[in-house]
Amino acid sequence: MAVLLWAAMAAPGGKRAITPEAFGKFLRWLSTDDELAVREYQSIRRKLVSYFIRKGCTHPDELFDETVDVVVGKIEVCAEYPPLNYCYGVAKNVWRQDVRERKSISLDGDVVSPEHADAGVHERELKCLEHCMGQLAPSDRDVIAKYYQGEGHDKIENRKLLADGVGGVNALRIRMCRIRKDLRVCVVDCIKRSAN
Repeated sequence: MAVLLWAAMAAPGGKRAITPEAFGKFLRWLSTDDELAVREYQSIRRKLVSYFIRKGCTHPDELFDETVDVVVGKIEVCAEYPPLNYCYGVAKNVWRQDVRERKSISLDGDVVSPEHADAGVHERELKCLEHCMGQLAPSDRDVIAKYYQGEGHDKIENRKLLADGVGGVNALRIRMCRIRKDLRVCVVDCIKRSAN
């Protein structure tokens, strides 16, 4: 049971920092009964993902996975604490780290101020954007192209169809946030390299 749940968790991101055995130990910390442990895990997951969403995080599922990775790494220490309380404490620290990283990226994003932008800078930004679009996975490139297609009602209809294809409106929003973040980081790095 623990291995199946661990494998299901690993599928979206493709990689996990913990082993199935360590994850099984985590589930046993939640409850010695397999079924109760899985239900408790799902309950904690819902609550922490909601917490990250309320905090304005663009990738709550990834932050939840990161939280679980940290908790599993400290399972020997945290075994005496109530699981939900301990997970919330770790989640707060993960959220704080995410905020610091986002601030760092947004500060880096202010490479060119609009009043100093000229045609050459704008052209360089467009070339970097084109380069970074080429670096995306084909499925992500397709999603972002379709997301910005059309005008007015057509755009709304396109986004509804796109949301249906990726698992719903929330799944689309989360995916778009991840893609935009990856693009922003790539474009900023590209602009810095081309400025030198």
